Amino acid sequence: MRLRRKLKKMSLYKKSLIIFTLLMLILAEAALIYVSTSLKAYEKGDVDNYMKALVKDMQKQAKRGNIAKYFELPEVESSYEEKSSLEKGYKELFKEAKIIYKETDDDAKYDIFADDIHLATVTLDNSKVEHRLGLLTYTDYEIKEITSYNEDGLYNFDFYLMDNYTLYINGVQVENDDLKETSKIEEYTEVYDYVDLPVLNHYVVKNLTYKPEIIIKDVDGKVVEAQIKDGAYYATEFFKTDNSEEAFARLSHEYDPLDFAKKWSLFLTADLGGTRYGLYKLTPNLIEGTEMYKSAYSWATNVDITFTSIHTLDAETFTNTKVSNWTVYNENAFSVEVYLEKNMTLVDRQKKKDVLHDIFYYVYYDNAYRLVHMKSVA
Repeated sequence: MRLRRKLKKMSLYKKSLIIFTLLMLILAEAALIYVSTSLKAYEKGDVDNYMKALVKDMQKQAKRGNIAKYFELPEVESSYEEKSSLEKGYKELFKEAKIIYKETDDDAKYDIFADDIHLATVTLDNSKVEHRLGLLTYTDYEIKEITSYNEDGLYNFDFYLMDNYTLYINGVQVENDDLKETSKIEEYTEVYDYVDLPVLNHYVVKNLTYKPEIIIKDVDGKVVEAQIKDGAYYATEFFKTDNSEEAFARLSHEYDPLDFAKKWSLFLTADLGGTRYGLYKLTPNLIEGTEMYKSAYSWATNVDITFTSIHTLDAETFTNTKVSNWTVYNENAFSVEVYLEKNMTLVDRQKKKDVLHDIFYYVYYDNAYRLVHMKSVA
């Protein structure tokens, strides 16, 4: 009987011990969980950790087709896409691009980029500060606002092309509806009313939700490689060569720019000869009323021309002549770089080389090539 009571007491003791041990384990587990969650919350309270986690979740949501959790998805349509979809566009973009965030100058604001595309600005609420374990103090960040920049789609492009180039987006030719402005070639601005000259077209293409296929073709139907600068595409390179035959194969008439350059050089040192120091030997290749014509006329009629150094021309007047860097703008216009050295002997018997090194800009007008601009080659 006494043995039975003893066994019963031992059983109760064991039960109590087990219960106590379990309670202690539960409390210890709870403490560990609390410490663990506190440490995780503390790590999350670091803004960089928070933003990294946010970007990672954005990528996950985009992959699942659920980016609307973070970004508004307005209706976007483009004639260059069969079926525009921001949701699918984000899925493609987040899969292929490098997603980064950058701190802005404003407190608690961060810009999110996919490569160089500015996707959104995230504003965080950093007003809630937590204290745990008597040691940890951290900010419990929450998203206050997300501003997404997709009203005009995910992809928007600026194109600067010659007017005889053709632009295709996803196989569809871009028309004048997307032509923002045209601009003239600076060196020929004065003579657009006289001669048919090319202009540069600036296209703006918006509302694309997918990364597009972009093809630019020249007047011969050949694909042109565009240069990309600050996100804009440039295909403004005209035909260039150092071969005069190749240049004149694209021009309406042939011409010797070196002959005119020699006359111009002689004119500047009062050596051309003729009425008004040879001005009228130049005017057949100038256009009256232009700045080039006015400059030549002013030099021929101004007293300054009489103050050129007294000299004689050497027997071999021109040496080291070179004509290069032809640029053909169309069949009516070209520019060419001319270099020559004019050899003179001054009155004190000193030798002098007068160097001309300029780019000459010509147009074919009124049955002759006429100089409309000169630019010194520094």
